[in-house]
Amino acid sequence: MFIRGLLDPTEAELFESADEFSKDYAKLLEACEKSQSKAMTEVSLMETMKFRDFKAAGTEGIEQCKIRSVILPLLGDHVLREANHYIRLLES
Repeated sequence: MFIRGLLDPTEAELFESADEFSKDYAKLLEACEKSQSKAMTEVSLMETMKFRDFKAAGTEGIEQCKIRSVILPLLGDHVLREANHYIRLLES
């Protein structure tokens, strides 16, 4: 939702993608609260990898001026590094 709030309103397709990730993570967090199984870690890892790819594409689009937003490329890189860090934690 943070990323969505920084996108230009004309980026309707990215709005939809951001909304879907938000819904998926809300479901994932709810499921994680109920279970601490290895399967949940694997599901979390797969969802985070998809989210990381979304962030990478967004950062690239911002850097190449293909996406309108108030997001600075440095912030895009920061949120991408956050996803990569979380992936490393889940893989260990």
